[in-house]
Amino acid sequence: MDKKVIKIDNPTYMTQDEIRKKFWNHQVLLTNMQMTPMQDTWAGGIVRYYATESMDELYAILGEIRRTEDDDAIGGCSIRYIGNIYMNLYAAGGDE
Repeated sequence: MDKKVIKIDNPTYMTQDEIRKKFWNHQVLLTNMQMTPMQDTWAGGIVRYYATESMDELYAILGEIRRTEDDDAIGGCSIRYIGNIYMNLYAAGGDE
């Protein structure tokens, strides 16, 4: 699979289910994340970029967003792999 980062034009808030349906098997850079009422997982957010095999590139973009945008405007940020749960550790660079 080729490395590729795609910027979302006119990004809007999506629920976790909507994100899973649209970005399955991709890495996403999320801002403005909302948590579930019990605060045990994320409920949704705004996907600004999505990618395939481009975690380093996404982290560089996230760093730039954190340097240039107001914290209140972007809210919680995260890079997540949307796909098979067992791939999360691999996609995030984990050793387990």
